[in-house]
Amino acid sequence: MAKGGLIHFICIADAHATRESKSSSDTLTVISNQWAYCAFDARAEGHQWQESEGVTFEELSSGLTRGRLSKLSAEDRSR
Repeated sequence: MAKGGLIHFICIADAHATRESKSSSDTLTVISNQWAYCAFDARAEGHQWQESEGVTFEELSSGLTRGRLSKLSAEDRSR
């Protein structure tokens, strides 16, 4: 199970970024024993996970990290 408070994977799928979240309680999941965040719904399908250097939930909530990731090329975002 994931330990610590940093989130290491962020869903950058366009469909998930533009849709309103169903529930604030299902935004976190675990990938490769590390926390992963999807603003729409971590239980939904169609994620496009981008590995991060490790960010806090507060950084994600403020939108700063999403803005940085959205500037990456489509090729970099799909890694």
